Amino acid sequence: MAKVNSEIGRTAIDEKVRMKLWAISGGRCELCNRLLYQDLVFGYDGNFGEMAHIHAVSEGGPRHKYGMTIGEKNNIDNLMLLCEEHHHMIDTHSEDFKEGLLIRKKIAHEARIREVTGIPSEQSCRIITYFSNIDNQAEFSSERLLREAVLLSGRVPMQEPIINLSADSCTRYTASETVFQQKSQELERDFKNWFDAVIKSKDSIGIFALAPQPLLFKLGTLINDQYNTVAFQCHRSGHKWAWPKAVASVEFQFSNTKEGKTDALALVIDLSAPVCDDRITFVLGDDATIYHITIDEPSRTFVSGEIIQEEFVKVFRAAMETLKNLRPAPECIHIFPVMPNSLAVRAGMDYMPKADLPVVIYEQANQADGFFKALTIGGQNDR
Repeated sequence: MAKVNSEIGRTAIDEKVRMKLWAISGGRCELCNRLLYQDLVFGYDGNFGEMAHIHAVSEGGPRHKYGMTIGEKNNIDNLMLLCEEHHHMIDTHSEDFKEGLLIRKKIAHEARIREVTGIPSEQSCRIITYFSNIDNQAEFSSERLLREAVLLSGRVPMQEPIINLSADSCTRYTASETVFQQKSQELERDFKNWFDAVIKSKDSIGIFALAPQPLLFKLGTLINDQYNTVAFQCHRSGHKWAWPKAVASVEFQFSNTKEGKTDALALVIDLSAPVCDDRITFVLGDDATIYHITIDEPSRTFVSGEIIQEEFVKVFRAAMETLKNLRPAPECIHIFPVMPNSLAVRAGMDYMPKADLPVVIYEQANQADGFFKALTIGGQNDR
């Protein structure tokens, strides 16, 4: 049937309805989520949104429904805010975009906008990244992935640009103690430059970090407890950074596996994979004292929620208190970390340089070559 003009077709949509539709849609296309008050290519501000009727106003129009009054046709329940492209598409291919589909899309989009804008402002956070000595960085650092992870954690990602703490340093290198000292200094410099100028104490920040574990621990010490921080975990399957919906129970264990005769004291955090004591005595000598923080089945995938991080921090804090109270008191703690990235950051955040023993953090080049000393943190020889 040919489309015909009618008195209804010439009736303007009430301005209050227009304003409400812009508000409940968040100023975005309800099909593709495109921002409609700014051109994203050239940056011009403007009204790039179009009011689209689910049921056409004119007889013969897309999805026209007989018997609807003028008020019903121009009511907000029958309107969607769309970009020009998708307005044209749903009307040109109306057989593919039926009433039910459009209503479901409208409801879902507006519910999401309502949910996101209902998150309290104190739950908004600045996104911080640190990627060092990893392959395929682009796979982990997509801005879309990072912002999705923040949203799915119940927070709002701030619109400011993402802060990349490794932007000015080489991301691939051969690991050695000398290189780690250099990278530690670079990290401290970049952290100070950004945080002194931009981030304020107690601000909310989301940390996305993949790097050798001594550097992740160092990053944590810089953050410390000055900021309201969530350290996101990189996952091997599913969304790279968003927390899974199901959180499995994990029980951390702190135990003394070897009592030595010297003051060489080791804390092995073998959570991603088991580490036998022979690998530690190879570095520190046969008379070293060795403690472990571990779980029944070490793996890279068990950190499925922030509650697991909190449980780890409790055990790590108790371990540090126990070790500094040993008698005779050791000069330092040799830490051998084999742990998920977010827990390495959280361990550093919980470390207290003024109260805890100095720590020597080790890195393993590979299973065959074993561990080597990477960084010393705390005490007068912090490097």
